[in-house]
This record gives sequence, C-alpha cells and structure tokens, in this order.
Amino acid sequence: MRGVKTEDDIYSLFKIVDKLEKRIATLEKVLASHAKCIGEMREDKDEWFKIVPRTWLPYLLYTR
Repeated sequence: MRGVKTEDDIYSLFKIVDKLEKRIATLEKVLASHAKCIGEMREDKDEWFKIVPRTWLPYLLYTR
C-alpha cells in the first residue's frame, strides 16, 4: 500500500526535513552577513565620494 508509511520512512523524512531546516538557517545567516558587508561597502563608497572631488575620479581610475 502506497499510503501507509512505516516508522523507518517517517524517520527518514524527518531526518531530511531537519537537514533542510539547518541548511536554510545557515543560508539565512550567510545572507544577513553579506547584506551587512554590502551595506558597509556602500557607506564606504559614499564617504569616499564626499572626500574625493568628482573631478579627480578619472585621474584616480586611470593612473593606477
């Protein structure tokens, strides 16, 4: 019978679900960390543009 699940089948399904939940939690942490880094990079870039006049930008880009 296809509808009847044994205890081993149910245990295997719970084990799979548990692994998926752990992977999702890990991915959420990584995503939050990356979002924080991107935000910091944007803040740094904004600060840099406040300090360095835009007229210097071509000079800085092409002389390195």
